Amino acid sequence: MNKLILLSLFIPVFIASCSNIKNNKEYSKLKGAWFLESKIIYKDGVAVDTIAYNGVLNDIYTENYYITLVNNIDLDSITGLDKDLGFAESGEYKIENGYLIKKIKHGTGFMEDAINKWKKPGEDFLEAKFKIDISENYFSKITYLDSLGNGSAELLKRIN
Repeated sequence: MNKLILLSLFIPVFIASCSNIKNNKEYSKLKGAWFLESKIIYKDGVAVDTIAYNGVLNDIYTENYYITLVNNIDLDSITGLDKDLGFAESGEYKIENGYLIKKIKHGTGFMEDAINKWKKPGEDFLEAKFKIDISENYFSKITYLDSLGNGSAELLKRIN
C-alpha cells in the first residue's frame, strides 16, 4: 500500500519534470541573437510569398529575458533621409504550447506610449502572444493572422 502511495506521488512529479525538459529545449532553441530576414505572407492559411526585409530588426533572447531593436527604413522622397527613428523593447518571455508570450516592460520611441496605453490595469507590462516555429537556424513568428488565415509572419535567421 505504501508503495502505491509513493508511486502516485512520484508520477505527477515525473510528468511535470518531463514538461519542464520540453520547455527547456524550446528555450534553448530560442536563446541567442536573430535578425529579421523576410516577411512571410499568408493567404487562406497558406504561406504564399516572402518579402525581403529592408531595415534592421534584431531579437536577442536569454533564458527568460529578451530585447528587440528595430529601425525600419522609411526614406523621405525629397531629401532621401530616413524618417523612421526606430525603437526598442525589452522584457520577460515564456514559451507555451508553440506560442511566444512576451511581457513587454520597457520601450523607446512609440513603444513606451504603447505599453502605457494598452497594458492591463494594475500590470507593469504589455502582453503580446505569437505563434512560433523554431528550428536550429530559423525562427518564424506570426505577427498577424485574421480569421480567414490572411496575414503575415516574421522570418528571423540566427546570427550566433
